[in-house]
Amino acid sequence: MPGHVPVLKEEVVRLLLTDPNGTYVDATLGGGGHAAALLESLGGNGRVVGLDCDPAAIERAWARPPAPRPRFVASRARFSGIQPALEALGIRRVDGILADLGLSSLQLEDPGRGLSFSFKGPLDMRLDPSLPESADALLRRIDDRELLRVLVEYGELPRPRAALRAIRRALAERPPLASDALRAALAPLYPGPSRPRRLSQVFQALRITVNHELEELDSLLREAPGLLRPGGTLCVIAYHSLEDRRVKNAFRPPRPSDPRVPAPVSPWIPLTKRPIRPSEEECRVNSRARSARLRAARLAAEAA
Repeated sequence: MPGHVPVLKEEVVRLLLTDPNGTYVDATLGGGGHAAALLESLGGNGRVVGLDCDPAAIERAWARPPAPRPRFVASRARFSGIQPALEALGIRRVDGILADLGLSSLQLEDPGRGLSFSFKGPLDMRLDPSLPESADALLRRIDDRELLRVLVEYGELPRPRAALRAIRRALAERPPLASDALRAALAPLYPGPSRPRRLSQVFQALRITVNHELEELDSLLREAPGLLRPGGTLCVIAYHSLEDRRVKNAFRPPRPSDPRVPAPVSPWIPLTKRPIRPSEEECRVNSRARSARLRAARLAAEAA
């Protein structure tokens, strides 16, 4: 897919594929790069189910499928809807699940989505257009305390109170608020080389909130053991600490709250002691890969 470069492609294939004739889920189909790489490495009976909450991704996949049915099928689903999506296809358990939590270049570079401060467009930010609330509507609904929490917790933003005041002024001056107007309102607060990073942190915080991204990730981590066959693998590529911390903790053996009680048994056998990072060469070719962190774990047989 032009404009789309899958991140850590070889590493994903190496970790995820355990059965060349198995069934694998790309839960963030996007531009289809990971799905195509998996299909190239699978045997003739291996298949990939591509899922995405973005209907545009599903439409592109069906327009140019990486393999014919039944080796490849695509369906629209959020992480919280993976199980019913698979059941609708007659699939109960799979051999591996991939979730690449980054935005695709196709999404970022679409001005109509308002996901990037580099483009002029409506401040929508919904990856799933069926969600009830755009970023502009969210900002007009929530109070200052909640907005401050979003900027601090999801954006990890310095000077959050000043950013809050700038956002409120922009909302009052420009209904509806556009992405370039939000950028212009915040830019004076963050002069110098740090400005792009700070603006990205604001846009990240709003996007996470609009799309319930952390809640959806929690759902995936909670439900994955019930979706995988014994020995099946879950691979997650995270791009910021809020996501990566959740994945790390999910794969980590649980600690007992009471030292007198045996610790619960983890369903996961970690395959990555530390997150796998892209090489310098990959980052040179695809600068958006620089912050990617891949973790993988295998489902213990007794947990399935």
